[in-house]
Amino acid sequence: MLALTALASSAPIVEEGDRTLGSQAHDVSEFVTLRFSGEIRSLVIAIAAAAIAAGFLLGAIAGGLVQLRQWLSRRAPLEGTALAFRAFVVTVVLHAWLVAHAMARSPQLYADAWYARGGLRRTAQVMATDVLGARGVVLIGVLGLIAYLAGPPSSWSAWPRRIKSLVALTPLLALLSLLPEARAAATPAKMNVVILAADSFRADRLTTTIAPHLSALATRGTRFDHAYVSLPRTFPSWVTILTGRHAHHHGVRTMFPRWEDRAKDFDALPERLHKAGYATGVVSDYAGDVFSRIDLGFDRVDAPSFDFKQLVRQRAIERQTPLLPLLHSRMGRVLFPVLREMNVAADPNMLEDDIERALDDLSGDKKPFFLTAFFSTAHFPYAAPSPYYARYTDPSYRGRFKYHKPVGLAGGDGDLDEADIRQVRALYDGAVTSIDDAAERVLESLDKRGLRESTIVIVTADHGETLFDHGHGQGHGDHLFGDEATHVPLVIVDPRRPGGRRDARIARDVDLAATLYDLTSVAPPPDLDGVSLAPALDGKPTPEMRAFAETELWMGDVPSVPDEMRLPYPTLTRLTEVDPEHHDELVLRKDVEAVTTVARHRMIRDSRWKLIYVPERKGVKYMLFDVVADPSELHDVAAAHADVVTAMRGELWKWMLEDSRMVERGGYLVPRDAPDAPPIDTKALRIP
Repeated sequence: MLALTALASSAPIVEEGDRTLGSQAHDVSEFVTLRFSGEIRSLVIAIAAAAIAAGFLLGAIAGGLVQLRQWLSRRAPLEGTALAFRAFVVTVVLHAWLVAHAMARSPQLYADAWYARGGLRRTAQVMATDVLGARGVVLIGVLGLIAYLAGPPSSWSAWPRRIKSLVALTPLLALLSLLPEARAAATPAKMNVVILAADSFRADRLTTTIAPHLSALATRGTRFDHAYVSLPRTFPSWVTILTGRHAHHHGVRTMFPRWEDRAKDFDALPERLHKAGYATGVVSDYAGDVFSRIDLGFDRVDAPSFDFKQLVRQRAIERQTPLLPLLHSRMGRVLFPVLREMNVAADPNMLEDDIERALDDLSGDKKPFFLTAFFSTAHFPYAAPSPYYARYTDPSYRGRFKYHKPVGLAGGDGDLDEADIRQVRALYDGAVTSIDDAAERVLESLDKRGLRESTIVIVTADHGETLFDHGHGQGHGDHLFGDEATHVPLVIVDPRRPGGRRDARIARDVDLAATLYDLTSVAPPPDLDGVSLAPALDGKPTPEMRAFAETELWMGDVPSVPDEMRLPYPTLTRLTEVDPEHHDELVLRKDVEAVTTVARHRMIRDSRWKLIYVPERKGVKYMLFDVVADPSELHDVAAAHADVVTAMRGELWKWMLEDSRMVERGGYLVPRDAPDAPPIDTKALRIP
């Protein structure tokens, strides 16, 4: 207990030089120390208690192993100093083995403390992950345990007799085979609905190589090859998907919405299904914290929470590498729920277990159910557990992104070479494969419960991900160049309809709610922005549509967008504030809402053309791309196709002016109380 407590206390709760915060680290750490001193004291006590409990458990196991070795060797039990010394040595070995196994299983949790430090620490982690692997560490542990319990060679002759006595205990294991199988659920009168969604899931990764199970599922339904989201950030995107309304209508336009933007009746799909007799639920890991911050009508919300206190707790737990082997577990998540908020600990296997429990609860009362399952592992830092993080990567790579690709508030990563970019893409692909395997187990769970033929299954994403494609950088929501961040998978499998269809027409995020209202025969709200795609499931035509999108807050530097193409505003830590009246949530400051809304880029696209509205200090710029001839979107052809620009610009402005709070002034989309003439008066817009 003393040893683990000492190790735990060596990790700071607040670290002045947090590299994920860059130049903002000092300001943030000073704010945390002053504002959350009570929370820090509670964390210190909780971590100390966990260390004591973990030390007691390891010490008890070590003492038991020491005495078991004595008993198997037919020697007298040890007492006093002899027992304490040997138990201490075994405890150290056990803890080292636990760290090695946890490091091999989830290397991202240990990368900052080991790999990033270089030298022997880096060598030790590479040895655990690349040379031994999780199975190798287990094998060494088993062999070491056998060698220890075998005792000195002089006692080996007695082992055949001891093995016989130990074998007598094996009938107890047979009891495991008597556990009951899950019973098949009765078929409800209405169809169930399950949405299998993954954060940052690119449409071009729904392949037989990277996502074979979901690709196979797509052959049983209808796959929409050109589906787009309208605001590629998680919070606003999910509200759009589940309400069927664009962000300027439902009002959630940022990852940090204020309380007044969230505390209202959204008349969303889960709420309407609940009123129609459905049991509704959502299950997610760290990126799904959005569901705990807004009420969309789910009966059951199994997702982590997010506020500034959670950020403090998260960073503290991340530094507790001596305790992480025990904390990164189901019991650890019960004791420290903030572990579910850690992006380096997003394990699809753990989430799949949570999804199965939700299926049991939602289907248990024989009502139809609506379940949203949202996997976060494909979101940066692309921290998939073993073996997935290494599935597609180069084993010889020794760069800074070996195990994951962290992205902090510090902004850019500097220059990445081709090896770095290949590594990041491979990490991402491994994360997608890990989700694909977990999704297949969810589908198998539906089969075991007799629900496959009575359940509509949707595969989609809240947005895609740019992975240094064609010079467009990495991430999502910062710009609209290229389709990688807005183009998402959309598969609808309705067992009542034939599968194997692929639809090449444009589909949009706002269309999914309208489609599910149609498929479940539940009355929709009268003000949906989307249309039902249900006719396409039967091979019938749907209206020709154009997709719209807008950017969100710039989280830091955006190297792929030159400064002259951006209306500047402060860094994220100065755009947000803590709302002490509502759980210390981080929210967008009211006084910067106008400038961040004006600065957004907007887009309209059809099957051939894509027009982007770019507000600059000197005026508004329109960029046109022929996505058929130039799918990489490298060549602006606005000057050569003025007629196309004029037609699409009119439709784009019609969509933008649906925001009742905004008007057109001098070519800019601005708040109604903005200046009358260009150029934009940044002081009047309160640009700090």
